[in-house]
Amino acid sequence: MALNPNTSSRFEGKTALVSGGASGIGRATAERLAAEGARVFIADLNESMADQTVAQIRAAGGSAARVHVDLADDDSVEHCAREVAAEIPALHLLVNNAAILRQGRIEDGGWIENWEIETRIGLRGWVMLTQKLLPLLKAEGGAIVNLSSEGGYLGRPGMWVYDAIKAAVVSTTKTMAQEFTPYGIRVNAVAPGWIVTEMHFAHHPDPAAYKRELERTPIDSCLMQRRGGAEEVASAIAFLLSDDASYITGTTLHVDGGRVGMNLGHLGLLE
Repeated sequence: MALNPNTSSRFEGKTALVSGGASGIGRATAERLAAEGARVFIADLNESMADQTVAQIRAAGGSAARVHVDLADDDSVEHCAREVAAEIPALHLLVNNAAILRQGRIEDGGWIENWEIETRIGLRGWVMLTQKLLPLLKAEGGAIVNLSSEGGYLGRPGMWVYDAIKAAVVSTTKTMAQEFTPYGIRVNAVAPGWIVTEMHFAHHPDPAAYKRELERTPIDSCLMQRRGGAEEVASAIAFLLSDDASYITGTTLHVDGGRVGMNLGHLGLLE
């Protein structure tokens, strides 16, 4: 993504860390923050993909560096925080994006073997990372955005562990907002709908063609009748991190083309 000379510089002089920043929504967010002036740390387990993202940001004129983290490993989380602290005196922007999805229906017990790894990465790991980075965030104040999902509101067959975790993200976001406001830190969440990312097309025989097909195929499950792009979620995240959202904390912004509101309405849960 080339830097646009007319791009806003909302994050000039700011430092940011994006977990799971090597691909998908995380990558789009890292690129957006860098394009608006932030120095971005790409925290990811996949070092080769993280290096590609860093290289792309630098080639576009931005500032980025990779830091290794395995959110399922407490020692790795602590090492990541120490590594970042050795580089910068303050962290202003934190995006807790990394998660994994493994399916399994309640009836057949297929979820049991996935419970530990999904919860360690999707909940425990990023909460611990936030805790370890908190001294850097407190140094000058800032903002945090946690990634939830439409699944945290709708529930879906075979995805109950992931969806339960994403509902917990919403609750944890509210708790963090309560606890961190005295430090000048705002905390919000974003709940994406069906966003086209590498998760959906990377393993297809023709990834580029399948990506275009997904983007162009109409869907009836949301008001806008299309899937979203990672850049659209990144725009919402950037807004919540910026001073444009200076009076917003403890809330969740749905970026789903009206999908959650439409489906809850059909269930008679919204007036």
